[in-house]
Amino acid sequence: MNVRLLLPCLVLSVMGASAAMAQAAPENVPAAQLNKELDVLQVKPDEASDACISAMRELHDTQKKMPDEEDASSRDASDLAVAHDVLESNYETAIEMCGPDARRLCTTPQPSEKLVHACGILNAEDD
Repeated sequence: MNVRLLLPCLVLSVMGASAAMAQAAPENVPAAQLNKELDVLQVKPDEASDACISAMRELHDTQKKMPDEEDASSRDASDLAVAHDVLESNYETAIEMCGPDARRLCTTPQPSEKLVHACGILNAEDD
């Protein structure tokens, strides 16, 4: 099975979860940054490195293990804090692994209009 084919699925699942996190906590900068990088990589998923795909897989696995709101109310606060720390760490790792791939893709000669748009959004915060 081609691992590169998994990236679009992982991207969509992570984007949905990170969008929900961003709505719940507008200060969730890692989720917003990762979404910008993934928007670029969605244009050409084959350009994602193995490290990026692995980091996305780890993030997705952690998200699946996060308790929903119902479970969270019955959990120990320290357990939830640890779970959120792990999730935040996974976001940071995914950003570190996928960011260079996205920025490299933004230097593609004769990029598509979709890529130009996604790169513009990604690069807007870098300026």
